[in-house]
Amino acid sequence: MRSVLTLMLFCVSATAFAEVTSSVASPEHINSPEPDIAPMAAVQEGDVTAEVVPAAANASPDGKIPSLFQARIEQHTADEMLALLQRAERIAAGQDEYRTRDPVVLVLNGDEIELFKRENYRTNKPLIDLAARLDAFNIIDVKVCKNWTAQRGIELTDLPPFIEGVSSGNQENKRLEQAGYAYF
Repeated sequence: MRSVLTLMLFCVSATAFAEVTSSVASPEHINSPEPDIAPMAAVQEGDVTAEVVPAAANASPDGKIPSLFQARIEQHTADEMLALLQRAERIAAGQDEYRTRDPVVLVLNGDEIELFKRENYRTNKPLIDLAARLDAFNIIDVKVCKNWTAQRGIELTDLPPFIEGVSSGNQENKRLEQAGYAYF
């Protein structure tokens, strides 16, 4: 009896495996514009619109896929900073469309600098702790514009020690671009 049940279980498993393998590994499926298999969590939640982005779609004009990244800070808010830090973590872990082993650079040159001030630590503890952890593991490199801080009376000692000062945030962004850093 036990051997019959084992044989039946094996047959059912092999059939299911063959169906999944053939639909996932078939060349027609890989090259189709709309894949018919979505991640399990998306299917369970009803969000079945998965998108496959080929690596070549992220290539620069010279055909190279970027491997050095800097964050494009636009809104200068805590929510934006948290989202950028989380995305940098995904990039470093290879869980994003981009991948890198080098730290993702964040050049702070606006109101987001206020978030990192020592006096605002209690309010922004999760954000600052995440940034400190990512910096400690060399996932991010945070730089701050000294011109902006000087105009507002902020000293580098008012900021966490993992934040490095640069004379001009805009010049640092341009320097990074010239060095091959792409924005995300």
